[in-house]
Amino acid sequence: MARGVQPLTTLRKEDRVVLFPSVACRTADGQHWRVQVQGDVSVAGRPGVGARMVLRYLRRAMRAADDLTMHPLFQARIARFLAQGRAGCRVAVRIGEAIYRLPSAGRHGLFQGMVELPAGEVLRLAQAGSTGGEGGWWPGPSAAACLPVEVYGAAARSAVLLVEPEGVSVISDIDDTLKHTGVGCRRTLLASTFLRPFESIPGMAALFQRWAAAGAVFHYVSASPWQLYEHLARHLAEEGFPAGSFHLRAFRLRDHLLRRLWLVRRSGKWRTLCQLLAMFPRRQFVLVGDSAERDPELYGALARRYPQQVIGIWIRQLEKLPDLRRYARAFRGVPEGCWHLFRSAEELLVQPWPTL
Repeated sequence: MARGVQPLTTLRKEDRVVLFPSVACRTADGQHWRVQVQGDVSVAGRPGVGARMVLRYLRRAMRAADDLTMHPLFQARIARFLAQGRAGCRVAVRIGEAIYRLPSAGRHGLFQGMVELPAGEVLRLAQAGSTGGEGGWWPGPSAAACLPVEVYGAAARSAVLLVEPEGVSVISDIDDTLKHTGVGCRRTLLASTFLRPFESIPGMAALFQRWAAAGAVFHYVSASPWQLYEHLARHLAEEGFPAGSFHLRAFRLRDHLLRRLWLVRRSGKWRTLCQLLAMFPRRQFVLVGDSAERDPELYGALARRYPQQVIGIWIRQLEKLPDLRRYARAFRGVPEGCWHLFRSAEELLVQPWPTL
């Protein structure tokens, strides 16, 4: 290799690469697609002193016996948290026959880049490609065509949703909206994250299937960390949720565990929500969340900032009696018919789409 010429990739054979489902949008003239590519690269190793401290803290916080933390489920869920992110690793992806170099991975091992492709080429590749459950994607209804993407030099594949400028998108939280998590209680949160099989909220998959059949495109925006992506995606696939893009948060367990895990969950979600609406200024959005954290406040603020785009807000009510003062503050200035509380998916199944 000539001096000064950087290799396309610095991936090593022991590295583990995961691509996350993402989105693409058309340029203003409609002649090109801007394709977002995002993923994670890490390497497993023996847990160091910090990792062992984290494990001891987890056992105490969950009040879990040693046999539970030796269970394969716990070992699988905790593995990426204990692995080392390959900060600075150079990654390239193949789209069709072309290879594109991405910016180097950040300190968490996360990498992200944008590739611009001619619209005709994207259409050809989307028609020729398959999205049937390969490499982190899962089978399921989607109103958007999908562009297959793979990592150069690694067995990692995913797909990018080709989201048209107009239409309806659903932005949905995951924890306590699509699956039981118990975010309000630290012990329950940790146990449901690391010790127990995920348990879906009854009826939500059927509801989302109905919305997908009506033409909705889905974006799963959650404060859950990227380290849980594969487990969350597998669970949603098995439960029959529609395919969609994922937008989780960067997180290092050892950085935050001792500062009351998940208090930092809310940071970053607002930025992602604004980015999605700004990326598709002519699309309309339905927002689905729950009352456990800050979804009412975030969604209310989003509706005030983008009043022409947010056409519906649905909040799963977890408390026995609604905190009317909280919701009045959260949705101040939002039309009354735009936001709703619900306890079960059946309440939403009877609503027409997309007027809600």
